[in-house]
Amino acid sequence: MNFFNKKDRRLIMDVGIKINDRVISKKEIKKELSNKDEILKHYNLLKERLKSNFQKEIYNKIESMKILKEIKDNEYYKLDGYKSFDAFIKDYKLAKSQTYEYLKIASAIENGVIEELFLLENGIKETIIFLRNSNSDTVKKSKQNPIKPLRFQLKSKESYDFYKSNAKFTGFLLDELFESQKDLINKFLRRYKQLKG
Repeated sequence: MNFFNKKDRRLIMDVGIKINDRVISKKEIKKELSNKDEILKHYNLLKERLKSNFQKEIYNKIESMKILKEIKDNEYYKLDGYKSFDAFIKDYKLAKSQTYEYLKIASAIENGVIEELFLLENGIKETIIFLRNSNSDTVKKSKQNPIKPLRFQLKSKESYDFYKSNAKFTGFLLDELFESQKDLINKFLRRYKQLKG
């Protein structure tokens, strides 16, 4: 039984992909998995592979969410001549409702409403339901940080890249400076006010 016609085979060979023409029959599978231990071992292996594939898929979706949010927030789509973000996503054949759900999740992660772990454990649908229903008991209130995240502009791209890639450290650093180095903060505050005049 061949899955590829001659034209496809030539194309595949040109690209350098080697495909075996072996189709495993049900008899061969049964022969290989003859006792319960082998069957159970094979079944557990299949479950692990399935779980791994789903996790990779969710990580890819989280990355896509972040990418879409960055493109929209910074209006990068205009660099390609798109007048709107909707025109951009339409050209990429992305469903508008799904894209905006992804943006909502990415914003919630960025603002500390949910963590990526919550998304990984509960999936996209449950996360959307949670975000729509703020009275949800799915996540305990104690896990949510009641303090809103800071937003500020940095002058240097290098410092922006550093702090963005070390966001939790940045929060830790600012808290530590505030708690134990207030005199240093006040010194910088005075200097800042002098420079601003």
